[in-house]
This record gives sequence, C-alpha cells and structure tokens, in this order.
Amino acid sequence: MRKKVTKEIYDEAIKNYYNWKSLTNAMKSYGARAINLPEGITEPICCYHNNFLWSKNEGSEDAVSSTGDKIQIKATGNYNSDLTSFGPRSEFSELHFVRLNQETDTMELYKIPIDDLAETKVNSTETFKEQQAQGRRPRLSIIDKFINPKALKPYKTIQL
Repeated sequence: MRKKVTKEIYDEAIKNYYNWKSLTNAMKSYGARAINLPEGITEPICCYHNNFLWSKNEGSEDAVSSTGDKIQIKATGNYNSDLTSFGPRSEFSELHFVRLNQETDTMELYKIPIDDLAETKVNSTETFKEQQAQGRRPRLSIIDKFINPKALKPYKTIQL
C-alpha cells in the first residue's frame, strides 16, 4: 500500500516523536538501553517533506517519488553515530537519511549518493554487494562512510 502522508499523519508522527523521546529517556534514566527510533516516526516525516508516497508492504522500498523512483529511508536517533542495516534484497534508486538531534529536537534530512554503495566496505574484507550476494544484511555507518568523508550537508532541517 502506498499512501500520501497528510498533515494529520505528519502531526501524529511529531506527537509520537515526543512520546518516544519521553519513553527512551525514562528507560535510560535507570540504565536500560535507549529505544530505537521507529520508522513510523522518521518515514512519514521524510515523506511529507519530500512529497513521497509512503510505501508499506509493497516491496523493499520505504517510499516512492513522484517520478516512480524507489526510495530507501534510514535514520538514527543518535546524532553522532549510526549503524544502519539493509536487507539482502533491498532495491532502491535513492537513499535518504534522517539524523535526529534530541538536544534541539531537530531532524536533518540528507540525500546520500549511492553510486559507490555496492563497493563500499562494510567490514575489513567484504563490500556491501558481497554481503547482499550471500543473502546477508550489510551493516554500515552512513555518518562514517558518507556524511563525514564527503562533507555532506542536510538538504532540510526540521524543527519538531
């Protein structure tokens, strides 16, 4: 199912962000791990600001552009680091990254260049493409592999 993210869905995602932030901070206050930032927050926010259709249960993509391009949306709730995984059969022509700053309640949106993603090393011996070919989930840091070395800047900063 692909659907337009309406203002109502967007506002609900923002409300859910504050609920998530409250819960994750409560968990951390007594030593529990933080809760991963849910895609049910980041995907509709990214879709709304890009006019993408939110794609649920259609394929490996998270969204579809107005031109029909398949979009993958990844995110981190930790501004300074991430560990992002991709399915072994992920297919997409654009990669967008949502980087949350909990201190300022802002989200930065990045379009990540993927021309060399297939050949990107995910560990000391294997590339992204090699792990996918083995049916494995490649894991890498988008911040360390793309944003920092390429000095990428966000195309949009959203005040939540």
